[in-house]
Amino acid sequence: MAILVLEPPTTEAQLREHAEELAHDVEAHLDPASRAQPDARQTFFDELRAGVLAVAKSPAWRAHDLARELLVLVEDLRDAIDADPEADDPHWRQREVLQRMLVVLQAMTRQLDHDAIDRPERAARFVAERLADVEVGEIARLLATSPRMVANYRRGEVGQLRRNPDRVTLVGQLVDELQYSMTPRGVLLWFDAPMEALRGRTPREVLDEDPRASRGPLMSLARGGRAQLDVGGVDYV
Repeated sequence: MAILVLEPPTTEAQLREHAEELAHDVEAHLDPASRAQPDARQTFFDELRAGVLAVAKSPAWRAHDLARELLVLVEDLRDAIDADPEADDPHWRQREVLQRMLVVLQAMTRQLDHDAIDRPERAARFVAERLADVEVGEIARLLATSPRMVANYRRGEVGQLRRNPDRVTLVGQLVDELQYSMTPRGVLLWFDAPMEALRGRTPREVLDEDPRASRGPLMSLARGGRAQLDVGGVDYV
């Protein structure tokens, strides 16, 4: 196990790295083939606890609900281990706690993604990379920029955005919500699908009118993902 964290991570990159490492190690421990003997299990727990404490003490997470939930789960895991001296986990109590811990860690990494794209420069690069299978011109129209700029975003060349920063940020947040339930092409089609909740208009049309005012209704639709009904019968896959 690779995690031997003592100092709380302080940068966004360090937070992501630690959260992903913790998630990877928890997931590996959930593998039935990785059943550990009591001594090895205790070592795993000690290192896992150290990693969780370091993340929870970081300035960005110390007051966050996800960090508090993770700390509670560490104590739940300790109790489950103490009740199982043979390391058999006959009632799957330890496995259940680890599965819940994995969900929380994955939520942390998604939260880091979401926080990052609150900045238009990061949002522009995020959209260009997540929609890598979509034509440059289509992404340019979505972001209200030029194909040349989108090509730059895909290379990681993003300067300060002065043109349409609110639109770019909102598009990034919408893509972030949609990416887990749709293909890149499906995400693009979502923007052009007439929605009953928008009185037959498309998300792109609402976005074109006023990015700031449209944020609330569009984010609500995106969080509904593929479950949202549309008038045009678009296949999002």
